[in-house]
Amino acid sequence: MRLFLLVMAATAFAADPSIGKKLTFSDDFNGEKIDETKWTLPANRETASLVKGGKDKVLRISLRKAEDMIQWNGLTTNGKFEQAYGYFEASIRMPGYKGHAAIFRLGPADEKVAPNVLLLFEGLGADQIMPWARRNDDSGQRDFRPEAKLTQFLKPGEAAKKFNTYGILWTEKAFTWFINGKKVHQVDKQDVAKPMRLSLVHRVAEAERPNLNLKQLPDDVDIDWVKVWK
Repeated sequence: MRLFLLVMAATAFAADPSIGKKLTFSDDFNGEKIDETKWTLPANRETASLVKGGKDKVLRISLRKAEDMIQWNGLTTNGKFEQAYGYFEASIRMPGYKGHAAIFRLGPADEKVAPNVLLLFEGLGADQIMPWARRNDDSGQRDFRPEAKLTQFLKPGEAAKKFNTYGILWTEKAFTWFINGKKVHQVDKQDVAKPMRLSLVHRVAEAERPNLNLKQLPDDVDIDWVKVWK
């Protein structure tokens, strides 16, 4: 039994996916303002800002107070950076409460052109982290998610109290998700090789809104850095 557990642990912690690759994109968010040569800002520009986050600055994506609170705030590299294959990683402090979500997302520039695949990490509050993919083609949508019982990958409170790294490795064989270097999900290749853009999002969806407690806000999403290798 002990040998089995040791083998499972060794399998879970794979080699650093960035080893042997070249850095192709990065942002540590330490400038005077958000670098718009790398990012397109949301329509609600006031929801994205650089703030002091310890020794350095971080990107903070907030929610805009509104009557219904349904919103999609965030940054995207659409038209400024996209890449097929490689390792995409971000250091993120997730929200602590339910009713809204942090999203680290890869997707094609034009999501209306099928087939395509969306790759996501979602921080859903209450320690829930969901790594998953959605394939869109002429037959409709198909989601690839881990079992629900596997969505608590970190210790209680850890996702919201500290920065953790969330990475997606895209190879010719598979898409693989990592949290702090530990493999947490994998989906076999879906025969889609279109370059993908990055999106960093703080969202309140219609289905989430009933769980949103305005007294628990602000419950912002903070991103320390983003890096991409190929």
